[in-house]
Amino acid sequence: MVDLELVIALILALVYFRLPIAYYLYLRAVWLGRPWSVRRDHSFKPMVTVIVPTYNEARLIESKLDDIARQDYPRSGLEVIVVDSASRA
Repeated sequence: MVDLELVIALILALVYFRLPIAYYLYLRAVWLGRPWSVRRDHSFKPMVTVIVPTYNEARLIESKLDDIARQDYPRSGLEVIVVDSASRA
């Protein structure tokens, strides 16, 4: 015998998920089957921002910035922001 709670759960799932499932099936049939004509540029390097939060790190900040400078990434695409949170030393 089927449990009444299971039947109610299945009915609610059918009611609430019918539209999203139908929308997904529509998109899969209409849009996902088409070629997107996207060309990849392998030489493209995006701009990267490195944020270094600090608090009383005067003795460590130089080595951290040196580590960032040693990265194998074009200098023109690298931005470094050092944020100090009211350090005492």
